Amino acid sequence: MQATKDSFYITLRDRLVAVDPGRTITIDGATRPAIVVAENEPPGSPPTLCDAFYLHWGAARAVQPSAGTLMEMECVIAYRTKGSDPNGNLDRGRDLASLDNDVLAICAPPCSEKCDYCTGTAVDLGSSIFWRQPAFSALVNAPPYLGREVSVSVFFYPEVNQT
Repeated sequence: MQATKDSFYITLRDRLVAVDPGRTITIDGATRPAIVVAENEPPGSPPTLCDAFYLHWGAARAVQPSAGTLMEMECVIAYRTKGSDPNGNLDRGRDLASLDNDVLAICAPPCSEKCDYCTGTAVDLGSSIFWRQPAFSALVNAPPYLGREVSVSVFFYPEVNQT
């Protein structure tokens, strides 16, 4: 499952760089694309940053337990903005629409190669992952923030450990 999570994250990260290279965040002095896997951040890391995408993974399950090994895992992509207008957050809706558009752009096409990133270098595992169209939640208005969560069902075949 880790290869699926890593492959999905790397795919979205690389697509974000291509679609919106200016969408970056700085954590611990390092500037990087504004996409974060929440479970990979150190304990006590800063709370959710504005204008960044946070990936939260659910449990994996067999799609049809009696029909084979195709698995499904839900990924929730959460994000929020407070706008860029220092005089009252009058552009929060526009900023949220920009984030929504970025999510749609980085999730297309809905497939990618599955690679193992354990050594730091991508090793092609000879299979692919694919996912459904993102499902957008209702708008979350928690002043001064405006946000949303997007659910994406990711499908994969489990890795087989070969030694």
